[in-house]
Amino acid sequence: MTAGFITRVGFLLLPVLWAVPAHAQVIFVSYTCADGTPVSAALYRGDNRMRLQFDGHAYALPKRLSASGARYSKSGVSFWIKGQEATLKRPKRKATLCKAQ
Repeated sequence: MTAGFITRVGFLLLPVLWAVPAHAQVIFVSYTCADGTPVSAALYRGDNRMRLQFDGHAYALPKRLSASGARYSKSGVSFWIKGQEATLKRPKRKATLCKAQ
């Protein structure tokens, strides 16, 4: 094997390695919602905010108390995660169910 081949394989595996929660500094998850909205989510280690991108905007939602799952909310935008699904709520729009990809 050549060094170039090993480097290319390493770059291909890098996103997979970052997705391992036990060693991750940041966790990225993509969701697709029932209404067609794509949502990109990032959770940084040591930060209590979920970073979301959807509808052409970026949001930093602080973690809130939740009886089950993890809920993040601010200014009428709420993202409630339970397993591989999440509920996205936005002002003046119906809540929509989102699934992790």
